[in-house]
Amino acid sequence: MPRLARIFMALAALLALVSPAYSRTPAGGAGKASLPRIAILDFKAAPDCWHGWRFGGWGNQMSTISDQLRDLFTTEILQRGHGKIRVIERERLQDIRNELAFQQSGEVDPATVQKIGKLLGVQYVMTGKVTRFAYKESGISGGWGLGALVGRITGNSLAGDVAGDMHLKKASFTGRLDIRLIDVETGEILGAWSGDGKVSDTSVKVAGTGTEIQYDEELVNKIFEPVVQELTPKLIRAVDSANAGASN
Repeated sequence: MPRLARIFMALAALLALVSPAYSRTPAGGAGKASLPRIAILDFKAAPDCWHGWRFGGWGNQMSTISDQLRDLFTTEILQRGHGKIRVIERERLQDIRNELAFQQSGEVDPATVQKIGKLLGVQYVMTGKVTRFAYKESGISGGWGLGALVGRITGNSLAGDVAGDMHLKKASFTGRLDIRLIDVETGEILGAWSGDGKVSDTSVKVAGTGTEIQYDEELVNKIFEPVVQELTPKLIRAVDSANAGASN
């Protein structure tokens, strides 16, 4: 066999051995980079979503609740959509929001959503709203009348004071989320879903006056985490479907 032919054969064999290992590394990196990217915008409360909240105390916590909801969705999407979808970092979204002086209230303007999505370099944007956050209380409270009665019966003013300040309360909490998936390129709503969560017969934290329930992060998670777990697979399937359609 001529010497030149032997050299070409040796090179071919070497490439056959090296190319599979060489091709996997770029493919893996390129595959991750090509995954569809999604941004989750802030959650807002519908104007009449706070049912049964005395003095509307929890309405002042909506920005904190929004952060919790975004974190819940981010975790769930990354776990369920591993290898299928990437979520934009909150810090990057905040930078864009500051740049645009973006204030989200009520329904989100599709043109604004598209602008944010393009600046972030994402294909999809998820918007969300808390359309219901309800509280229903049951139980008894002492009050001045009971305290005075106990004081007279027992002849003990201290016992009357204790009875008058007694609060035995149980409560149920319900929450409802509505989310939408929007195609950044077209502005089309690719899907809209809603879900309800409930926590029943739980003790409540009451402020010193007994008139307002204190904010409770754990309670928010208990109500909405099952909703997030229910809605996330639907969101991921919609992204998969839209991505498959775009590649055809």
